[in-house]
Amino acid sequence: MNTRPRPVTATVTKPKWMEPHVIPRRSRSLESNGSTASLTSVLDHDSYESPDLSEDEWEREELRRNVENEEKTIQQDRRTARNRGSYKARASSAKSQDRVKFQRKNRITAHQKDRLADYDTTSGHSENMDTGLSPWEQWLIQKTKEERVKKQQMKKHKVEVREQKEQKAKERQQKEEKAEEKRSEWLKQKNYEESLRKKLEKQRIQTETEIKAQQNMITKMKAERKFEEWKEKKEMMEREKKEQELQKKRDIELAEKCKKIKAQQKYEEWLRSAKDRPKSSQSFGYSGGKLTVLGCSFTFYTL
Repeated sequence: MNTRPRPVTATVTKPKWMEPHVIPRRSRSLESNGSTASLTSVLDHDSYESPDLSEDEWEREELRRNVENEEKTIQQDRRTARNRGSYKARASSAKSQDRVKFQRKNRITAHQKDRLADYDTTSGHSENMDTGLSPWEQWLIQKTKEERVKKQQMKKHKVEVREQKEQKAKERQQKEEKAEEKRSEWLKQKNYEESLRKKLEKQRIQTETEIKAQQNMITKMKAERKFEEWKEKKEMMEREKKEQELQKKRDIELAEKCKKIKAQQKYEEWLRSAKDRPKSSQSFGYSGGKLTVLGCSFTFYTL
C-alpha cells in the first residue's frame, strides 16, 4: 500500500516559481516508454496552494484524509508488531486493524463512495481550465485526474466484485439453509409417516387378533351347542330305546299272560266238559296218593 498522501483534486493556482520565464526549457525529449511518473510526481506533495473548497468538497477531502490516516495507523501498528515480535503485540495490532477496518467500513458508506466517485469523475469537467495555466500544466493535472479516476474505478470494480462474491456466497448459504430446512421437514414428515404406519399396523394386527379370537369363541360356542344337541339327542334315543325295550318286554309278558289265561280258560272249559261227559268203564283209584286207572300203564297227575 502506498503510504504517500494522495494529491488533492483541485484546480491549482499558478505559483511564481512556475512562471514561464522561471521554468527552464527542456533540452531533451520525454522518454520513449510514455511514462508519466516523473510528470505526475510534482502533484504528490503540498508545494502548491489549493483554492477555497465548498462544503461537499471539504467533506470528501476530510473523508480522504481519514482514510489515509487510518492506513498510516495500520502501517504503524504493523511495524510496531513486527519490531516487537511478541504475540501480544501482534494480537493488539490485529485487533487494531479489525477495529480500524470496522470503523472505516462504517464511515465510508455506499452513499459516500458514490458521491466521491461522482465528484472525481465530474471534477475534470466542472473545473475552469482557463486559469492561466500552461498547456503542459493543464495536461499534467488532467492526466493525474484520469489516472486517479482509473484507480478509483478499478477499486470500485474490485469492491463490486467482492460484493458480488459475498452476495453469491450469501445466496448459496441461504440455498443451503433452505435445503437443510426442507430436508429437516422431509425427515420430520417421513418419521411422522413411519410412526403413523407402525401405529396403524399395530392397530390392524390388534383388530385382526380380536376378530380371530371372536371367531374362535363363536366356533367354540357352536361346537359346544352342537355337542349339547347331540348329547340331548343321544339321551333321547337311549330313553326311547329303553322305553321300546320295556314296552316289548311288557308286550311279551302281556302275551304270555294272555296265553296263560287262554290256556287256563281252555283247561277250565275242558275240565267242565269232562265232568259232563259220561265216565268210561275203567275204574280209577288212588294208590300212594296217585290217581291210577286199572288196565292202564300211565299215571295221571293232578294239578
